[in-house]
Amino acid sequence: MEKIIDGLAEDLKNIVEGKSPKPLRKEFGDIADIRLLRMVVFGLQWASVGYQSALRLAGMKLGKRLGTNCEKSELSLILEEIKKIFEYLREGRIEIEIMPKMRGAQLKIYESSLTAGVPNILQNLCFFEEGFIEGYLDGVISKQRSIVIAGSEGNINDVSVEEKRCIGLGDDFCGFLIKF
Repeated sequence: MEKIIDGLAEDLKNIVEGKSPKPLRKEFGDIADIRLLRMVVFGLQWASVGYQSALRLAGMKLGKRLGTNCEKSELSLILEEIKKIFEYLREGRIEIEIMPKMRGAQLKIYESSLTAGVPNILQNLCFFEEGFIEGYLDGVISKQRSIVIAGSEGNINDVSVEEKRCIGLGDDFCGFLIKF
């Protein structure tokens, strides 16, 4: 499993650096229908509420591993790396808003591959993404010791991420509140 994760980490590092990763499949290429992703993720969530926690933890572990490779120490640049990864993987259209006075930021995903077209089921659905964002930022903090916010005093030494808005809750986008 470590070799698989190492390969994935290398591909995502290349994406952040503006390089295209090598295709994984010769005949079919790397594009797959989003229903395959949904079959796995929603199937796990449907099987047990515990899988929601497992998906978040998996996102955190992978995000942290990738975040420790990040050379940036300024919040907006780090969030741009996350945005670049998500957009390259066609996760959706990403918007970032930094709110230094509120000691927070928000990352919004429109037309998410996981949730686009999902009806209001009164439930958050983006557990992996929530964990990935938090893990990535935590990985940077563990490497750099802190994150800075351009034009603001004080450093970020700890973060938490919570999906506050979700297509599954009837919202127009999935929104992740980053608190620091």
